[in-house]
Amino acid sequence: MNWLSKALPSRERGAALIIVLAFVVLLTGLGVAYLSRTTSDRQVAHSSFNQSNVDQLAQSAIDKVIGDLRQEIANGSTATVEPDGSTLYTPTAAANMVPQRSGNAAGAPNLIRISVRSDSMPAPGVKSRASAVNSTNNPSANGRSVASTRWNGHYLVPKGNTATDDSSPIPAFTNATPDWFYNTREYGADVLSSPNTDSNGKSVTVIGRYAYAVYAEGGLLDMNVAGYTTENTGTTQSGRKGSVAFADLTALGNYPIPNPDAGGVYQIDRLVGWRNYATTQPSNNFPDTGPPANKAFAYNFQTDTTPATNFYKYVINNTNGFLSPSTATWNGRTDQIFVQRQQLIAFRKAVGSTTSFSANVLQYLSTFSRETNAPSFSPSTPDGSTIDYAALANTATAVNPNFLSRRVTNGFTRFDGTTAVVGEPLVKTRFPLSRLAWITYKGPSAVVYAANPNDPVILALTGAGVSIATIQAGTVANIQACFGLTFGVNPGDPWTYSHGAANRILRLDEVAGREPDFFELLQAGILSGSLGQNTGGGVTGQNNNADGSGLVFPDIHMSNTTHHILTIGACIIDQADPDSIPTRIQFSPDGVVTWTAYGVENLPYITQLYPIAGTSPNDSTKWASYLLFELWNPHQNASTLPNSVRLRVDGAIGIFTGGNVGSKWITGTTPQIIANGGNAGQSVALNSAFSFSAPFPLTATNTTNAVPAPGPPAGGAFAVLPAIP
Repeated sequence: MNWLSKALPSRERGAALIIVLAFVVLLTGLGVAYLSRTTSDRQVAHSSFNQSNVDQLAQSAIDKVIGDLRQEIANGSTATVEPDGSTLYTPTAAANMVPQRSGNAAGAPNLIRISVRSDSMPAPGVKSRASAVNSTNNPSANGRSVASTRWNGHYLVPKGNTATDDSSPIPAFTNATPDWFYNTREYGADVLSSPNTDSNGKSVTVIGRYAYAVYAEGGLLDMNVAGYTTENTGTTQSGRKGSVAFADLTALGNYPIPNPDAGGVYQIDRLVGWRNYATTQPSNNFPDTGPPANKAFAYNFQTDTTPATNFYKYVINNTNGFLSPSTATWNGRTDQIFVQRQQLIAFRKAVGSTTSFSANVLQYLSTFSRETNAPSFSPSTPDGSTIDYAALANTATAVNPNFLSRRVTNGFTRFDGTTAVVGEPLVKTRFPLSRLAWITYKGPSAVVYAANPNDPVILALTGAGVSIATIQAGTVANIQACFGLTFGVNPGDPWTYSHGAANRILRLDEVAGREPDFFELLQAGILSGSLGQNTGGGVTGQNNNADGSGLVFPDIHMSNTTHHILTIGACIIDQADPDSIPTRIQFSPDGVVTWTAYGVENLPYITQLYPIAGTSPNDSTKWASYLLFELWNPHQNASTLPNSVRLRVDGAIGIFTGGNVGSKWITGTTPQIIANGGNAGQSVALNSAFSFSAPFPLTATNTTNAVPAPGPPAGGAFAVLPAIP
């Protein structure tokens, strides 16, 4: 019985067909989507793969170029393996301290070398392996090449047409652009006679090519630091030494940055205001130029002294070498830096070519020359001396060592709070000269400030731009750690140097568990053969008189290098401080006698003294010999004295007009003897109407006798120096 058979109506059969067709459409869509996605992924994968190949080729090219430079350093140096396993390379000749030049175009001083065929670079340089195919003049099979304007997109090569704004270089570079390096599957980097044939005529497969140009930017101005604002303070704050921030951008060769320019835009003020926004605290918006003029971004630099003063204080109180911008904020914004050169180029065009500074100036500018610039001093043989200072510099007891050879032997905490790791250079950074402000004639700056924040010394420091934070850092402990100095008790007392040895300054190899101080660094950096020079004996002249008199002047101190170094250091301190009181630093070379080193201020000094003879003022029938002092202010900017300067004199000293032949007594009521053994310690006031810019004898016309004060005079005048022990 066929009871399973059942007739299906046509309606049900149509529904089944529709369902099947729907599944077919769905599967077809999935298949198309899959194929589309895989095709796209395949393209992305190929692109990523090719990009990886390009990156790998570019990285290998960079490694080869840097490797050649490193090999050049090794070829031109003597290698010394340090105890920590690092290798120190000391140049065997002064010429090896800079890279050898090759292929560089005449008139392009920033260009060091390019990839060039048949390289003639001298040793110790590593010659280029470029092929005889130029990157500009020999297009590839698909017609691609690198134009000279693209090679000079950074503007480090001088422009050929100085009237345009493009990067077209000088003809010397256009006619000698870099040649190609070819990387082949068979030989790697190979010199080819054609794009697909090696030097033997054999066919090769080229997998990539590269060309390069190397530039030196170390001598360019870092625009993250250089340039200062318009000055309206009435005092000269610019032009100081010690920081690239005081570089005058209006004096850049033939293409200065104008301030203002022909359109009345203050380009340097705009630059500094944008870069140091939080520091200078401008009131207008960048890059507004007006009109009206008071809406210009840099307008406040011409109408208010505060922005310029803020920038000045920021510069002179900087202790990190400008390795990072200020963390201060103003109106919710911070200081800014140019991360790369293209940002500097874009900034130059920020307002348009009619009001931006010339593109020609870019050849003098950089953006990344800031670095931890550690000393790398290594003395050479001076003046034909037979002493091998270069070899001596690496010995354990060298006074003038190769700084890189002095390593940390025991870990300690550096003054900036970082940890000195065993094996790293002992002298890791340069000494911050802002610390010189700690040394005042009244004692440590922090102690003076704590006693009276309005002390004239503090007001003079802040008036010179020194921050309160810097002043407060000049504590007794910090000065001992950074200078090895301790102060006396009263204002005007001398400082005393003692840091590990009371009678001398330690060598760098003797400094352990701390950083070298200011005077130890001076001693290490100044050739010892140039210090402690004297007349060849302990005294000048002869002391043959039975009573002990005679023209005898001890000069044994001149042969003492410690005394010489302390004098140089005192002079550096005096040139940095705002007062006119010479710094005095004492030490004891033998533990018994105390010697004093003096600094030099912008004041008249005794430049000569010579004996002359005349009738004795006590007995006209007798002769007497005297010493005539000649005064001179050695500073180039010597002018009339701001105040009457008191000169302390001890001993029997006479006043004469003239000197040598034709000397005569001063006539009149003026005393002829201004000091004598029985009344020592008198002082002479040098009249402020004289500048002593030229050597001038000490006479009655420029001095007045003065009774020595029992103590320092009122503030603002020069203190009487107490007798030297």
